[in-house]
Amino acid sequence: MLFALVALMGQAQVKPDTITVCFQLSSKTKGETATFVYPDFLTCDIVALKPITDSNGCWMVKVPAFRTLHIQIWDENKIQGVVWGAINLFCRPGTRTDILLDDVNDRCIFTGENAEAHQAQITHPLKIENFHGQMFGIEMLDAAKQIRNIHEQNLYSIDTLSTAHPDLPSGYVEALRVMADYGFGMDMTQNVVGHLFDSMTKILEQGNTMPQEHLDLLHEAETHDLLHPQGLLSREATTYFSDVVRIEDLVKNGFVREAMKQKGDYQLKEFKQNCSLIDGIDASDDVKQIMKSYRFLRDCNREMTPEREKFLRTQLTTDALGQLQSYINGMKAKFEAISAEEAQVLDETPIDSLVDGKDIFQKLIASYRGRVVYVDFWGTWCGPCMKEMEYVKQLHESLKGLPVTYMYLANNSPEELWQKTAKRFGLEGDDCLNLRLPDHQQRAVEEYLGVVGFPTFVLVAPDGTIATKEAPRPSQPEDVREAVLKLTEK
Repeated sequence: MLFALVALMGQAQVKPDTITVCFQLSSKTKGETATFVYPDFLTCDIVALKPITDSNGCWMVKVPAFRTLHIQIWDENKIQGVVWGAINLFCRPGTRTDILLDDVNDRCIFTGENAEAHQAQITHPLKIENFHGQMFGIEMLDAAKQIRNIHEQNLYSIDTLSTAHPDLPSGYVEALRVMADYGFGMDMTQNVVGHLFDSMTKILEQGNTMPQEHLDLLHEAETHDLLHPQGLLSREATTYFSDVVRIEDLVKNGFVREAMKQKGDYQLKEFKQNCSLIDGIDASDDVKQIMKSYRFLRDCNREMTPEREKFLRTQLTTDALGQLQSYINGMKAKFEAISAEEAQVLDETPIDSLVDGKDIFQKLIASYRGRVVYVDFWGTWCGPCMKEMEYVKQLHESLKGLPVTYMYLANNSPEELWQKTAKRFGLEGDDCLNLRLPDHQQRAVEEYLGVVGFPTFVLVAPDGTIATKEAPRPSQPEDVREAVLKLTEK
């Protein structure tokens, strides 16, 4: 969602073209389900579809696209082992890709405008390495050095492959370079953000200005002029959007927020202050509009009131405000509580049989109607997650006596380390669910809720409605308590 909101602005009036993907099983088996994931800028979300083969073993999906999209397809029964268990498609708007999966002879054949590049993935696979999640416990500049080395090795591997096979389609080589550059940009910015907590004193001393070494590394990532595969923002705009404003938010957190908690709509007061902050950033008007839309969703929990709408009309264009309202309405429908009948059906359905993210999550919370559910998406590999875990016992004590169930969903965490971490931080007890779902189910739940970073905290209301995907952290126990009380008073 973070990056897809660019559709609110300059490109909002651009009419998207269509990408068509057709799938055929040679065995013509009916009822095979795949997972088809793509970024949809019209709905401002990452969409995971579940196409099912018909009586001829076929399915077809058409998706909107402003530019080349990175589409991924999984099918655990039929595609396991093909290109690391997934088909990665880089499809241009207005094109069609036909996939024939010869499940008898265990091979995959592509036809259509993008066929040569896609087929090259199968005949000449190349794994693009990354540094994700490894920067914690390492000095920022040392981590940056390792990130550069990984990027250089990726480029060397691509050049070596291209030299050894001069007939490789240029589209495949280009896709590999895009993936390598994108990985470098994300690694470098995550490295900077991941070390911000250690630099807060210096940031405050310098008047809320990022230390030069942080800015230098961000600029190094920006010079690649990268495009995020899930959106239309350049790396420069993305840096403003997800890093600079986040830094200011961290700086403010702890003293500005408390000052705002007076009578009236303190969330609107915080949003107004953030708008003033954004107006002072050296960025284009389009980027500022994007940032303000995002800050409204963060600061005001997607809740529109007459007073908030009145202020937004002074900050956003008519088109941007309309798109923002459409997005909010769409999210409310997506995350509203399911009926008691539906909840009962899910409660009686074995969780192993579920593949849809919404069904899985609703199954997990179905037994806790009448209680607030505090969900923590975390991983043993995640430094900020571990920092927040240190406050778990304090949070539990702060909410003692309230109808709260804690749910911990571990992402990509080795079982032994997951168990040791859970025991160390006390993720146990009658009111705690410490879960390590199969990878495909964890991924499906994260896609449904739009989890784009870790840790992420979600609050579910007693009626089963997802109240917020940006709940306060355990290190803010008073804010969590206030949010829980607000939900239980409704």
